[in-house]
Amino acid sequence: MASGKAKVLVKRFLALCCVGAMLTLVAPVIADENSSPTEVATPIPSASSEPVPEATPTDAPSEVPIPVDSTQPTPSPSPKPSAGSVAQESNTASDTSTALTPSPTPTPVAPVKNQNMRISVPSVLPVDPRATSRNLPSVILTGPRYLLACIAGSNLYFDIYSKNSAQALFNNEQLVSGDMTSQLLISGTTDQVLAIINSYGGLKAVSTRNSIGNLYARLSFVAMNEPTLDFSFCEQGSNANLRIIQFRPLALEKNVIKNDLVLKN
Repeated sequence: MASGKAKVLVKRFLALCCVGAMLTLVAPVIADENSSPTEVATPIPSASSEPVPEATPTDAPSEVPIPVDSTQPTPSPSPKPSAGSVAQESNTASDTSTALTPSPTPTPVAPVKNQNMRISVPSVLPVDPRATSRNLPSVILTGPRYLLACIAGSNLYFDIYSKNSAQALFNNEQLVSGDMTSQLLISGTTDQVLAIINSYGGLKAVSTRNSIGNLYARLSFVAMNEPTLDFSFCEQGSNANLRIIQFRPLALEKNVIKNDLVLKN
């Protein structure tokens, strides 16, 4: 009996040894698997066969800038009054109410005495006999600071700056009156007036009849003390600053030449 129990104990001991040996081999492997970081597969973007459309630039014309009158004052923010100054002003309001001085009378708009200026405008413009419109070449003018340009014509209307649309405001100021009509007024600084007349290919005269040939445009320039679009000042300038442009049709002759024709058999 004793030998039988001894065999059982030996078998149990050997079994425990085998289990222990297996645990010592398997446990590190399990620990390494649990501690290793998991890799996340990142999707690879697939190449699309369709081309990506590119933005095409537009051919919109760029606007020609009009000069700004540098003599116009820029409004500056007024400082906020303190509580003490408000109380002081309220106390002295009754004392100063009887001693108010009248505000200075503003200078009325009028032509200046010196109407000297240099003007370069052609007196004759050749046109095709079939043409119904003609762009004027650049007007060159020097002299006054502020200018009123009066442009008129019989059986004509005038188109300035961006063509085929009536315009009046430039830099948030009304500098033009009568665009797309037969009586056009432009006023501002001399640089502003010339920029409006000469931009986008120049001032365009359009006939209201079949042809522009043998029609006339009248350009009058008046030096002013400030800008104005009052038509009554157009006749108060100097006759030396008046220009008449004739649209003269080109002489196109048709000659019929007859020659003998020899027929050969």
